[in-house]
Amino acid sequence: MSDDTVITEQVKSAGDPFTTVNGNSENVVTGQPGGQGSSLPLGLQQLASQNEITIHQHLDQLEVLLGWQRPCRYSIYGADSSSQLLYIQEVSECFARQCLGSSRWFNLRVSDSNQQDVAIFDRPFRCPCGLCWWWCCCVQELAVETPPGKWVSTIREERTAIGSPRYHISTTHDDDDDLVFVIPTSCCYCKFCADVEILIYDKRKEEKVCVIHKHSRGSRQECCGSQNEFTIKFLAELNVTEKLMILGASFLLDFNFFEGQRRCCCCCCL
Repeated sequence: MSDDTVITEQVKSAGDPFTTVNGNSENVVTGQPGGQGSSLPLGLQQLASQNEITIHQHLDQLEVLLGWQRPCRYSIYGADSSSQLLYIQEVSECFARQCLGSSRWFNLRVSDSNQQDVAIFDRPFRCPCGLCWWWCCCVQELAVETPPGKWVSTIREERTAIGSPRYHISTTHDDDDDLVFVIPTSCCYCKFCADVEILIYDKRKEEKVCVIHKHSRGSRQECCGSQNEFTIKFLAELNVTEKLMILGASFLLDFNFFEGQRRCCCCCCL
């Protein structure tokens, strides 16, 4: 086979969904199948090498004070916080942001410094009403696509008899199959101006693979919603797709537990 022969092939690798050898694809990359190096877009190359990342939400006091919510914007930094790895922009309807609050549906588009979209987090609308606790219309979930358009996992809320939900991250639409991670939570994280830690375990709940640390520096701006920052520390060796799954889960948890808290007392604090 000559060097000029074009081979079109989808390389099957859970760790590197971008690795394709395709002369016409928009996500064209060349490299070793299954690798996490040069075959990945720049932002994911940088994410793959990180053991800790910080997510910073861009907020302003006027937005919080007026109660007029703009699409959420986030920057993701590495452990040294010197350079931005990824940028995340919410895509949602204006009326959904103003009327449905943290229960709204949205897409979070993840892009790198080259302005290439590398992933999408898609959250459908789910009724937040506690009266239908066990009904499917209440179950919170978020889908992860990487590259955009290629579904790889779903983060799905599971209700328990004791009232505190847990979250399952799986690589099939049936949550009972191919479970990857489990996230137990508290029934309430009402800790204004206090740090919160959420642990993520492997599917057997035997090994801690990650910890999500919701920061608080005790400032009134942070208590009232004009600051939001949290850190994800990877405790186990994970590939870049698994890190994107956990990143998506952190946003679902942030909206489910903290988004409403940040805005409920803004008029009292600012």
